[in-house]
Amino acid sequence: MSVRRQKPGVVLFCIAVLGGFLAFSFGASADEDIRQQIDQKSEEIKKLEEEAKKFRGVLEETGRQVRTLQGDIRELDRRITGLEATIRVTNAKIARTNLEIKALGQEIQEKEATIAIERDRLRHLVGILAAGDNETPIEILMKNQTLAAFFTSIEYVMTLERDIHSALGELRRDREVLKGQKTEAEKKKLELAALTEDLADQKTLQLEARRGRSALLTETKNQERRFQELLVEVERKREALQQEINSLEAKLVARFDRSLLPKAGTGILGWPLPDPIFITQYFGQTAFARSGAYNGNGHNGIDFRAPLGTAVFASEGGVVRASGDTDLACRRSSYGRWILIDHPNRLATLYAHLSLLKVTPGASVSRGELIGYSGFSGYATGPHLHFTVFARDAVEVGILKSRACGTNMTLPLSPFGGYLNPLDYL
Repeated sequence: MSVRRQKPGVVLFCIAVLGGFLAFSFGASADEDIRQQIDQKSEEIKKLEEEAKKFRGVLEETGRQVRTLQGDIRELDRRITGLEATIRVTNAKIARTNLEIKALGQEIQEKEATIAIERDRLRHLVGILAAGDNETPIEILMKNQTLAAFFTSIEYVMTLERDIHSALGELRRDREVLKGQKTEAEKKKLELAALTEDLADQKTLQLEARRGRSALLTETKNQERRFQELLVEVERKREALQQEINSLEAKLVARFDRSLLPKAGTGILGWPLPDPIFITQYFGQTAFARSGAYNGNGHNGIDFRAPLGTAVFASEGGVVRASGDTDLACRRSSYGRWILIDHPNRLATLYAHLSLLKVTPGASVSRGELIGYSGFSGYATGPHLHFTVFARDAVEVGILKSRACGTNMTLPLSPFGGYLNPLDYL
């Protein structure tokens, strides 16, 4: 093997490799531009999230003792504005995720090209070594005129072997990097799909809020007197309906074995809302319950502060037994939009006053899975989440033939002994 004969091929190959890396250096400026755009979007998202947070803070602090038409309209306007702020955040996140996917696509393309070059380099080096392997050390010695040239040839073969080992290591490492990049790209695509769905939900909520505002103005003809009459009528109907529900539930018998229920403890159920958690009304004989709000019965669950459009999660894995909307039968009088989930631990959970449902009866859900968004459907003075825990065998989905509303209403019913304190399990 002559050193002179091997060098030109190696030199030409090195030039080719260098040319490939120089080509990539031109693409680096485009990649840097995308990275700058991602950073800019991240800063934009940070500012928009602060703005949205301020809106949520204002909404949480605007509790009013006396309701007026203009006060309710202002409240609805604030909620619509808050949703607009949330939509801007989601749009910015979608734009950033698209940029991240684009950047990853470019990185994947460059890494695949690098791997192709490394593969060619490895193939070339192996070819050179294979050609030399056909000659014995004696043959190599005979071809070289001096011992110095002979040892140079031997050293060259050893260098080739080291280069092959190094090239193989680089190829393996780059393949692992490529695998990670492709995994990250798939993750970002899933994030993009989730954000796109979030955006659609937020726009639906905003549209619902605008319709609610228009309906209120139409119903009251923008007159305070008619608004106050409406409040009186709503309260009268709610009290009558509550009496009908209490009478029906009093006839039900709690047929369940309490010993089969989970022992009270933290974490048996998960919180149905994201942090921070703020309870506005507890279970049982609360001050509001003692005022006669539930016709002598205690509060059958707990209420959480939850601005319009807050994500609501399944408190535990299970199956959606039923869902409904009492407003379709009797507006502003009961649970509004609700979901009932049965759990394997013999508990069942109810989520009420929702604005949008994301699951349907028969669907299996996991703990922490999105099932809907908070709202103020049914009887609610403002957006919140009503959360009830039942003994699973004590609750049934029944039809109430309401004289107060003049319609049939589908909703969960249970003897009061079937209602459990959620804080025993959260």
